[in-house]
Amino acid sequence: MSGDTVEWLQDSYFVEFGYCVTFARGLSATELLRRMGCDVTRTARKSVIDANHWIEDVAEEFGHRAVADKERVIRAGEADGWAFAVEDAGSRGTHRDVLAAVSAGTVALSTFENINALTMFHYAQSGDVVCGFDRPRDRWGCDPDRLVPHLTRAGLLPADGTHPDLGIDERQRLVHRMMHTEFGTTLPRQDVEYGELLAAMY
Repeated sequence: MSGDTVEWLQDSYFVEFGYCVTFARGLSATELLRRMGCDVTRTARKSVIDANHWIEDVAEEFGHRAVADKERVIRAGEADGWAFAVEDAGSRGTHRDVLAAVSAGTVALSTFENINALTMFHYAQSGDVVCGFDRPRDRWGCDPDRLVPHLTRAGLLPADGTHPDLGIDERQRLVHRMMHTEFGTTLPRQDVEYGELLAAMY
């Protein structure tokens, strides 16, 4: 067990510039990167700072043609039966085609927040986005009510039918707590924020 939940994201460096974290049950880190469209023929272990400069560093060493088709870097790891992919200021894990690929034959979750205070959560299964939302009361997907019991237990949808006016930080914390308590996802802070993870470009 990693010992970490997902809630610490709201107290981390990642909030300043935005983040997207995608989880897939039962996959390896390499397979998750591949499903997210990354070039897994070139991987390396990178810290968050090194990952942000990796494309630039490769261009300086080998020329811009070596990375002409690359836009960003995603780092990935594994914890407690899930693979996770961390995007610093990215949003690939919110794209429906990416979620379809990631969730093929399994379950995927993603949480997103950007510098403009836009947030999104997605639950996908077997290639379909089942439920997504910014505010839990405004859900979309092929079965948007499937997670109502989960959201209710998490305090995001009160049982009395009211719609609490939660601030973004409080809402995100509750979403991240739900991801752990309802689905068992964990995000090892030491590795993600301070250590090195497997990285690949797309």
